[in-house]
Amino acid sequence: MRSITWAIFWLLSGFYLLTMSGHTYSPDEETMLAVTRSMLARGEVAVRAEEVGSVAALRPGRDAERYSPYGVLPSLLALPLHMLGASLGGADAAARDYTSRFLVTALNGPITAATAALLAAWALRLGSTRLWAITLGLGYGLATMAWPYARSFFSEPLAALLILVAAERIHASATSSQPWRALMLAGLATGLLLTTRLAAGVVLPVFAVAVLLASWHRVYQGQTDPRHRFVRWSASNLVWLLALLPGLALLMWYNYARFGTLLASGYASEASLFTTPLLEGLYGLLLSPGKGIVFYAPPLLLAIPGSYLLWRRGQRGVVLLGWGLFLSHVLLYARWSVWDGGGVWGPRFLLPVVAPLLLLGAGYGLRGGREFLSDRELHHRGTEGTEVRKGMALKGLAVLLLLVGWLGNLGGVLLNFSTYGVMPLAADRVHSVAGAALVGHWRILSERWAAYRTAPPVCRLADGWFASEASDGAVLPRRSGAWGELHCNAPSARIYFNLDDRRPPEASASALRLTLNGALLAEPSSGELRHYQLHLPPTAASIRIEATPWNPLAVGFSGRNDELGPKLTELRGTSPDAQSLTLADTAIAPLPTQAKPRWAWYYDPPNQHLVDHWAWYLPRSELQGRRATLMASLLLLLGGGAMGVGAYQLYHLRL
Repeated sequence: MRSITWAIFWLLSGFYLLTMSGHTYSPDEETMLAVTRSMLARGEVAVRAEEVGSVAALRPGRDAERYSPYGVLPSLLALPLHMLGASLGGADAAARDYTSRFLVTALNGPITAATAALLAAWALRLGSTRLWAITLGLGYGLATMAWPYARSFFSEPLAALLILVAAERIHASATSSQPWRALMLAGLATGLLLTTRLAAGVVLPVFAVAVLLASWHRVYQGQTDPRHRFVRWSASNLVWLLALLPGLALLMWYNYARFGTLLASGYASEASLFTTPLLEGLYGLLLSPGKGIVFYAPPLLLAIPGSYLLWRRGQRGVVLLGWGLFLSHVLLYARWSVWDGGGVWGPRFLLPVVAPLLLLGAGYGLRGGREFLSDRELHHRGTEGTEVRKGMALKGLAVLLLLVGWLGNLGGVLLNFSTYGVMPLAADRVHSVAGAALVGHWRILSERWAAYRTAPPVCRLADGWFASEASDGAVLPRRSGAWGELHCNAPSARIYFNLDDRRPPEASASALRLTLNGALLAEPSSGELRHYQLHLPPTAASIRIEATPWNPLAVGFSGRNDELGPKLTELRGTSPDAQSLTLADTAIAPLPTQAKPRWAWYYDPPNQHLVDHWAWYLPRSELQGRRATLMASLLLLLGGGAMGVGAYQLYHLRL
């Protein structure tokens, strides 16, 4: 069992490290990151908005400061990663900001991997075959929305792990040789859950009932004296309650540090926001195309037949526990005014209870059951025809759900889900298939990939170009930053383009330079509108336009706060065989220097990022030279090494 657990943990930890993005997605994450930075910089928990990209829902508190309402445990766990990241960034403040945020977003990878590993281990204890337990663990990590959120700094992945730990230990306490130890760990995880996501405390009644029943089951079987039964039952419950205290103490300290009282949490004002009609919220969370859990975690459907099969095997407690935890969150958030979680991937608020429900899918592959016996075993048992086909159909259904879940969530990994969240869209994002992110992500990805694969003759706007200034959505005109590149695949074509380098008298001279494949083409006079004609070489061509930028806000010209170069107003051309040149928009704006625009740069729709992956962003980041090479090498070494260890362990298991 331990071999399977560690194999899944190492395999997924390495995979998440290799597929991470290295940035945050939401003001919620930035707010928790701000708490981490505040603790490191000033030894306090007050949030200074200027220190991060964006913050959300700050509350007034002690000393006229503003504070985060979110749980403190993610911010505490991020402390060592932030310090390590800052050290990798060196002396440059912008590079330290990038590397520290990068490593903080790596936190949820091993946390999600641990959740998947524990899920597989628990499935084994319920009687699942090794192969099916591994499938469930990897299915959670790769075929549900746990994968996209493993790349973030949201608190839901940590809440998911703590809920699963608490549930598993409560269930184990009924039959464990060390029940008090199991209950202590369950209570500790439950208490820490409150310091992660206070709203996740809705599972407390479910856990309390489960502890009472598990303790009674164990005591009833081991004692005959009613008085001894009651004493041991009460003692077991007390162990769980006492184990809550460390988490409660941390929560009260955080409350006092923020608001000067032990009980204020910052959420009192939100009690009136449960305004969504229950049926509307239930449909949205469970079945809607844009946010329904069945579409973002299709393997959860295995819990339905799995629950029935586990119930028949006498595992009624775990069935009730899994469904109780799931329904606690569904019923809470179905009434919440923002039940959809905002512009995020799927029903984010349900992520903490995906694993306990998916666990019930263990019943689908119980040892000795027919669902996952091989055809040879079915024939050996004398099972012919219909039963063989039934077994194959059940296997096919499981594979289909896992594949659909993986493909759907792959879209949430390849494209920044905040990009789709802020895009103007005619279709309803929640209730229509056309507007659903599962469809929209792949549509945007296909459009972007098609732009990068445009057939010649073509010139592509590449790095260094701001968004188009055309009111009708045309590709041009647009400005470069300190430099802008054009990548042309138009052998021997003639191209014509206009550069408007005019700027206010208060702005510095541009010192304009044009290069072709690294060779200097021209150094024209500054501040002029010029028309250029260029005969491209018979090979691929890279045209680079460089200039000393100017800032409209700094010189009092306008409120725009960007470092601007010349404006490209027109680009056209023809190939030797008289084909018209295509201008493809694959532009990516210069990385902003201010915190909030820099944070938004990752998801801003005009930036045609090819993929939401650290290897795409790192060459464009503030981290350059040997430190960037070191960062990439460490990621590849650690991620590849962890995956190798996990794959090696899985390979040597007898499945």
